[in-house]
Amino acid sequence: MANLAWQFARRYRSTSQSNGFIRFISASSTIGITLGVAILIVALSVMNGFEQALKQRLLSVIPHVELESVHDGIANWQAKLASLNQAKGVEAGAPYIKTNGMLRQGLAVKAVEVRGIAIEYEQRISDFKQYVVAGELKDLSATEIVLGQGVADALAVSVGDPVQLLLPALAEDGRLASYSNVALTVSAVIAIGGQLDYSQAWLDIDALAQLLDYPDSRVQGLAFRLTDIFSAPETARELGQLSTDYVYLLDWFRSQGHVYQDIQMVRTILYLVLALVIAVACFNIVATLVMAVREKQSDIAILLTMGMSKRSVIFIFICLGWLNGVVGTLLGSVIGVLLASNIEFIFAAISKLLGHSLLDPSIYFVNFVPSVLQLKDVFLTCLVALLMSLIATFYPALRASKVQPAAVLGQK
Repeated sequence: MANLAWQFARRYRSTSQSNGFIRFISASSTIGITLGVAILIVALSVMNGFEQALKQRLLSVIPHVELESVHDGIANWQAKLASLNQAKGVEAGAPYIKTNGMLRQGLAVKAVEVRGIAIEYEQRISDFKQYVVAGELKDLSATEIVLGQGVADALAVSVGDPVQLLLPALAEDGRLASYSNVALTVSAVIAIGGQLDYSQAWLDIDALAQLLDYPDSRVQGLAFRLTDIFSAPETARELGQLSTDYVYLLDWFRSQGHVYQDIQMVRTILYLVLALVIAVACFNIVATLVMAVREKQSDIAILLTMGMSKRSVIFIFICLGWLNGVVGTLLGSVIGVLLASNIEFIFAAISKLLGHSLLDPSIYFVNFVPSVLQLKDVFLTCLVALLMSLIATFYPALRASKVQPAAVLGQK
């Protein structure tokens, strides 16, 4: 009987004798489900891509946790760093000194955050060496500086070009007392693909300490890379308790946590909005089946008179309506997977056609649209669409089973 009901559903769906308006509403419900499923798969894949880009790109070049001295720097930092590296969850650590300054080349001036690093230690906590697009980063002498791609472009300099670094000297009341000016040579250019490219410059830690008149053998802070990036707040507190210095506790959630939270918030909003789009499309299934039941009343009456059970009639119209959901979900999943797998190429083509990137790298932490397609997202999206389209068929199918053969056939 189930096979017979399925055949009736397919026949009713494919027949050309149905009302044209019913066919239009039916097609619109299928198209709506297709678009909703496809866009939802693409949107979730893009959100996954941004989350992966945050973890693999941005968080691979910035410290996960920092202990920054409040007063006069951290003395005997080598021994303290070796001790803190033994803490649970810490992968490696490195010293740093950072300040704000100005870079000048000719008439071009660019404000930057200058970070003093020790290459030997820094390469243990940062992967920024893999983003070097010009020059080499094997070592860093006192007269060399490494620039982000955006900074280099703003100053119109390349590897080997000289630049002037201006560092402020502040009085005790915080006012600008004077400034130091030093000539440096660009030794490498780094292109991470985001805001860091437009704001960051790296200098040898000893050279920067000398320029800032830092006390001998002291550093401003210690930066750490963690095995679990999401444990950064807890690990920062643990390291702070182990530290014998008076330090500020900093972690990546303070500087970049809003990016991660925005990604999660947008993911949730997109899922809710697009789920509502699918729900509206499924509502068209209700309208289609209600009209189909009214149009097929005489057929239903004859089938009931011939001995077909009401359960079979219900199953016929459930199958009839659910076919729209199944077809729409299958088409949407195929289109969504294809788009999600090629969204980076499509975005690059659109950017090339327009002549500029749609994501300004000076604002966003990446200048491309990443995509990571996960089977669980495809499965969940398809499951939601199929369940919603199935639920939409229940009310019209129950109405079909309540048709009274005597009343319908008596009108003929």
